[in-house]
Amino acid sequence: MNKKITLLLLLSVTIICAQKKQSLDYKFAAQKKSANFFETVKQKQEEFKTLDLSIRKNLKAYKHFFRWASFWKDRVDENGNFPLANQGYYNIGILDKDGKLKNVNAYQSRSSAENWTNVGPQGLPEPNGYSNPPQMGRLNTLLRIKHPTDRNQDVLFVAAPNGGVWKSTDGGANWAPKLDNVAGIGVTDIKTTPDATFANYTTKPIYVSTGDYDGTNVMSIGVLKSTDGGETFNSTGLSFAESAGQVLGELIVHDDNTVLVGAPEGVKITTDGGTTWNDSFDAGYGNASFGRVAISGTKAMYTGYFDVIYTNDYTQGGWNFVITNNDFGKYAVTVGEDGNFYVQDKEGQISKFDDTNNTFATFGSKTTGYDPQQGFNQTLIVMNNLVLSGEVNAKHSNDNGSTWYNSINGYWSDNTSDGNYMHSDHHGMGKLDGTYEFWSTNDGGLSYVDYGNDPTNQKPTITYKSDKVIVTQSYSVAINPSANDDAYLIANQDNDSFSKINGTWYSVAMGDGIQSAIDYNDSSIRYTANQNGYLVQSKTGFVGELGGNGKNVSVPGASFYFPMEMNKTNPKILYAGGDEVYKIEDNDVSLTIATTNSGVGNVTDIATHGNGILASGANGLRFSSDGGANWSTPSGNPGTINSVDFDASDNNIIYATIGGYTANQKVFKSTDGGNTFTNISGDMPNLVMKEVMLKQGQSSEYLFVATELGVYFTKNGGTNWEKLGNGLPMVDVRDIEIHYTNDKLVAATFGRGLWEINIANATLSDDTDSELTGVSVYPNPSSDRINISIQNAGDYEYLIYNVVGGIVQRGKLSGSNTIDISNLSSQMYVLKVFGQNSSFTQKIIKN
Repeated sequence: MNKKITLLLLLSVTIICAQKKQSLDYKFAAQKKSANFFETVKQKQEEFKTLDLSIRKNLKAYKHFFRWASFWKDRVDENGNFPLANQGYYNIGILDKDGKLKNVNAYQSRSSAENWTNVGPQGLPEPNGYSNPPQMGRLNTLLRIKHPTDRNQDVLFVAAPNGGVWKSTDGGANWAPKLDNVAGIGVTDIKTTPDATFANYTTKPIYVSTGDYDGTNVMSIGVLKSTDGGETFNSTGLSFAESAGQVLGELIVHDDNTVLVGAPEGVKITTDGGTTWNDSFDAGYGNASFGRVAISGTKAMYTGYFDVIYTNDYTQGGWNFVITNNDFGKYAVTVGEDGNFYVQDKEGQISKFDDTNNTFATFGSKTTGYDPQQGFNQTLIVMNNLVLSGEVNAKHSNDNGSTWYNSINGYWSDNTSDGNYMHSDHHGMGKLDGTYEFWSTNDGGLSYVDYGNDPTNQKPTITYKSDKVIVTQSYSVAINPSANDDAYLIANQDNDSFSKINGTWYSVAMGDGIQSAIDYNDSSIRYTANQNGYLVQSKTGFVGELGGNGKNVSVPGASFYFPMEMNKTNPKILYAGGDEVYKIEDNDVSLTIATTNSGVGNVTDIATHGNGILASGANGLRFSSDGGANWSTPSGNPGTINSVDFDASDNNIIYATIGGYTANQKVFKSTDGGNTFTNISGDMPNLVMKEVMLKQGQSSEYLFVATELGVYFTKNGGTNWEKLGNGLPMVDVRDIEIHYTNDKLVAATFGRGLWEINIANATLSDDTDSELTGVSVYPNPSSDRINISIQNAGDYEYLIYNVVGGIVQRGKLSGSNTIDISNLSSQMYVLKVFGQNSSFTQKIIKN
């Protein structure tokens, strides 16, 4: 059994939260040259067995581990060696060998004139009865350039872990992205100089610390700098070569030229505006990872994965350890209005720093129910007799930490609940103008919170500010291919699922949404699933059915991310991958689920057309021609397969993609049902492949592949691959669907929401691609019959494809023919007429 596939077996473990400096913390693994992915997962399997998943804190820790494993499983090689997380950016020339940004034109399409269009969500979905609804997506930090008189004219910058930097010039009413060329790399912190004002900020430098310190999956490419008010950014002298794999922390910007940033080994400093960087502090070990910082004058305190350091003058160095700890556990840090430093540990205990003797004293009692998720989200404010502690929720105290109130509640349900609703998981917090007014960046976006003038207020006013910041991290998309009606369903990390019907997006309660499907005969029938295979159905498009209509199933052995496909000719049937291929069927009373006994083992991907099912998994490939009743075992093995598709008209034609960063080992094709494969990688860049998809029913072969950085296509059998279209931000494309009705390809991105592009001009010269001449089809539209006339003598066949590429009718032709289509549903179809060496395709409409 291939080692890489064994991940799917190992991912069905449970986990515990204890982390020791001498033991393995999985988030460090990718940064260590000697680390091995499979050994890491195996060790966590042993460490994590005793977790009670009925406890919310444990369930969140469980999800974070599986997200980490899901991120890396397609990237590591077959031996489990970690690559650089940002390897793809180097491989396609966005970054040079030293990690510096190159010309943005390096990633544009070579010839396609088509442009991608964002189709949403471009604003908050309707709550749909959800008391703590999803929002636009996670943000890490805020930089505010205050307008002297009108907050509605503030200049704001927010930064996402996947989604780049966004700028608003009207206080958050509208936003524009500013770092789309490396949007998937993410940003930990963004700061400008202390003397920057609304009047002069365009002349002052803005510095960006790249990566994602809280999440750690996304590695840094160094510190970037803008000299035009945040419109464009360029690399500084602190950038990382391909082999580095660094995680940077927050910034201290002293003036135009003096900047510090937390680093894995300590703290870096520049005194010449970023041209050169040196060590301000060396911790003496490699995973210190100093990330969070607070300053008071030139005094500064950085907290790391284990330790806390302090200096009286950060411009001169002089750092000292003030907390050393063998247990892994980040600290929140802040400076109070009294000028004193405060830290909060992983247990919720706040301590106050005495800089006369570099010691800490306990401050108040532990925050009740404190859950920073191993430091993933951890913020602290001490201001004007109010202490505000952010973790999963945010609690405040007005008596120096003796009593705590859950005033910012990510799980608020109604007015009887504690506090008021703000999305959970707080990554950044800061002070605004009012005495008790603050901002929070969290897994939902940016919110302002105002306690008024009353620190005893347990129901603060909360205002959401990032309504148009499109940073949704989507795992999958489903479309209504029967009509051009703008109907979608997407499943998202941290922000549930969104269902669009009749022009409006609605919230669907899923936690982490993972999978989605829409019935192509009745688009009001929809399915969505969360992590580990819990699937629900709605027959209203989820409008008024927040958690579905009561029909649900769980897929046995499903990993955090699991594959799911709807049958292309019978939408009442779905196939889902767990420890086997499972058949899910709607019998009008309930959803039923049964194993198909494929023998494929833990499933990595599923493709289905007609009665054909192709599955890849721990035991290789399996194919069924009868809806899963019987299975065959193709003998071919091109490598560690992570996605598959096949030709609906010829099931012997199979396509597969391979994970990892082995150059020229990307896409493979079989013409004998998977017994042998030919490498058709051609000039495909060395990126991580995500999903392969054949455009069904065409006269020529048009193949699309979603990758970690965009979508590629070939129209010459894989000799040449081209980037599809222009304008798609450089983020991970997790799922693609073809909308046959309007010839568009739809892409779900991880960090920039949902996009679409016209593929008629990118692949077909016009609406009818005719290699076979002299073919007439009439009447079109038709309600019952169509006539097909072929001038050239010979033996021909025809295929009729539905809107999802499923073959619904086929037969033989010769000369003049009349085809009965009365049994077909009223919608658009694709007719393909073909002979031995030629073919013809045309859209037909059944009234």
